[in-house]
Amino acid sequence: MDDRNINAPLAKLFTLWAAVGISSWQEAAAAAAALYSFLLIFEWTWKKVWRPILELAGWLKPRAPRRRSTTDWDEL
Repeated sequence: MDDRNINAPLAKLFTLWAAVGISSWQEAAAAAAALYSFLLIFEWTWKKVWRPILELAGWLKPRAPRRRSTTDWDEL
């Protein structure tokens, strides 16, 4: 098998990382942590802020409340 077929995607990946500014594993870990933090903040604001506003405006269907029966509590 030709080595160029394997090395080309790896070179593109490293070029993309360098274009973003990631040149070490420490920077890659920091970028992953930043992305994860952004996703957690986005999820929280969606659940606590944006979804209730859009439900009140009538743009989203309100979620049905969770109902538990006595047998559900016994299983816990």
